[in-house]
Amino acid sequence: MKNSFYFKLGTIFILILALLIPKSVLTDLINERISWRQQAYDSIRQSWPGEQTLAGPVLVVPYQVTYLSKETVNSGDKKTGKTKIITKESTYSDTAYLLSSQLNIESQLTSSLRYRGIYGIPVYNSNLSVKGEFNFQPLRELAELNKDRKLVWGKPYLSVLIRDQRGIATPPSLIWGDSTLAFLPGSQLAGSEAGMYAKIPDLKFMQNTRLNFAFNIVLKGMQSINYSLLSDDTSIKLASNWASPSFTGEMLPDKREITPQGFSAEWRASSFSHNTANALDACRRGECARLMDKAVGFDLIQPVDVYQQSDRSIKYAFLFITLTFVVLILLEVMKKLPIHPIQYSLVGMALLMFYLLLISLSEHIAFALAYGSGAAASTLLLTVYFGAILHNPKLGVMLGTGLSVLYSLLFVILQAEDTALLMGSVLIFLILALLMLLTRKLDWYALTQTNNPETQGQQ
Repeated sequence: MKNSFYFKLGTIFILILALLIPKSVLTDLINERISWRQQAYDSIRQSWPGEQTLAGPVLVVPYQVTYLSKETVNSGDKKTGKTKIITKESTYSDTAYLLSSQLNIESQLTSSLRYRGIYGIPVYNSNLSVKGEFNFQPLRELAELNKDRKLVWGKPYLSVLIRDQRGIATPPSLIWGDSTLAFLPGSQLAGSEAGMYAKIPDLKFMQNTRLNFAFNIVLKGMQSINYSLLSDDTSIKLASNWASPSFTGEMLPDKREITPQGFSAEWRASSFSHNTANALDACRRGECARLMDKAVGFDLIQPVDVYQQSDRSIKYAFLFITLTFVVLILLEVMKKLPIHPIQYSLVGMALLMFYLLLISLSEHIAFALAYGSGAAASTLLLTVYFGAILHNPKLGVMLGTGLSVLYSLLFVILQAEDTALLMGSVLIFLILALLMLLTRKLDWYALTQTNNPETQGQQ
């Protein structure tokens, strides 16, 4: 019976390991809820335009070149074997793709939440104003290159790529010089069908080397929006009422301002920061969808991901259980108050109950309120229970107060995302240091022998 204390320690250690099973169940529950939220996202995506990217405009000019070529053929006289030179007319067709020399995009984005059950997904309406200028110098050079040939220009059109064409709320119009033209559905670009295009009049690029254009469009989407840098000189300005953006893409904004009411951002890019010539190579190969690859923009992230926060809090469950059990063991030894393993089990389950309350409540109310409610319920229950099993309500209040301090410190750690690991490490070190300092003068052999009822009877 001398080893009964150590047997009990082993039992409690096994109990702590057993409590890791419901802890893993809680982690699986979080992953399951995340999966259900993704299903809600997918459900809304079926009936609402998805993530958007605006690319262009691209000026498309088909042309045909006819030229005379000389070819050597046999004369037909097998005896002499003479040849003759004939003149042959050949024709080939090609397409010229032009990007704007200057592009200015201004966007005013209004966001809101659409719900599927308890899950809210950010969607938006973006009022876009696009202005710019085309330089026809490449077409003049092409005409000069074929001045000795017959060059016939086809019908040009202006194409704008949009990732999800369903997001075009109203039919937009194109201001092309002094003309107003209607956009039609489809991009008319090889390898990319989504978008819109406008048939434009024949280009008088020999008289006018530059021409201005503009159009406005209301674009719907969800979660993110991006703008391709398809110009020699690109300027993008946007403002939104969403207060938690995550900037993405090839470049971060040159200027940005984020407030609780929303944010604004500005980008500036040139042909040096983004090689527009290479961007058109893929389009010439029939892969025009790749024009949307090089883009800047932002994601509408949720300001508080309750599942991520809950998952991070569960990582500290082992610490809470172990620390509480260590304190109970110390009180059991020092106060000679035997605590049954079943009582340890109930305390461990009460500690884990906090995380279940946190997960379920945070789906319906603010995370801070859910955290406070779960912590208060768990602490109150354990305070009463500690007072009962220790036969001392004051000790119960002291343990409950200590538990409240731990929950408060954990909440601070969860909010400090950048320094969470550092703060968690410091907390664990301080707790260990406190326990070591408080117990540094204890004679553990004497305490365990005195605490053994069999030993007391022999004495």
